[in-house]
Amino acid sequence: MRRIAFGLAFLAALTSCREGFFDPTPNGSPSPPGVELTGKNIRMLPGASAAVRVSFTPKDPSVRVRIDRSSSAGRVIACPLRTIDDPLPPESACLPDVPDGVRESLTIAGLGAIALVREGAPITIDMRLDYEEGGRVFEIRFPVVPVPPGALACKDNACNPLFEVTPSRAGSFRATARWEVGDAKLELLSGRVLAHSFSSTGIPYGIAATKTGQSPLSIDAKLNAPAEYALTITNAGAVDLTGVRIEAGWP
Repeated sequence: MRRIAFGLAFLAALTSCREGFFDPTPNGSPSPPGVELTGKNIRMLPGASAAVRVSFTPKDPSVRVRIDRSSSAGRVIACPLRTIDDPLPPESACLPDVPDGVRESLTIAGLGAIALVREGAPITIDMRLDYEEGGRVFEIRFPVVPVPPGALACKDNACNPLFEVTPSRAGSFRATARWEVGDAKLELLSGRVLAHSFSSTGIPYGIAATKTGQSPLSIDAKLNAPAEYALTITNAGAVDLTGVRIEAGWP
């Protein structure tokens, strides 16, 4: 009888496990998946009018922000916004300075965007935003894509802005870029672009979509998971690209 009772208890435990008995979330409901937007080689100029702005769709009203700065001098103020077009809130509602390489959290009811404001000399930043997924559509605004200093110095996307969203998924991708004057190349590359694998292996990246010319430029592509993809914009002319705006939707 004891063996039979033990067997019934064991089966009951297995059933409970299958029904989410040990699921840490209530009623077996999983938490929303995390999304991470990475941007590299983003030029920041001083002043509120030159703020780097990013809109996104979080499941809850919070986002984690990390930036890596080319200089630790001066400040980078991070402000939560409800929409990308909102005026900047009082500085008391913002992070007074985002330190180099440290993840900070921003929260506000109805959060849908952030603004990064530079105080000090121009710098270049790498940016990382992560949040619980409510959507994978972004708008990114930044003040300038300078004329590159030279092909050798900028080899393998070392100078131009690029953006990547993880986790990667199969599906439809689209992007549109706008700016004031000049020529640009908007491109979706497949491969380990963030890791600069072309420099280490000599194997070129795949090109899922590309277009060169004056503003606006639009591209679209079908993505395959689990391949990596990065959206890049390159100054293809002789003048700086100013007032850059990129709208992109990842699957």
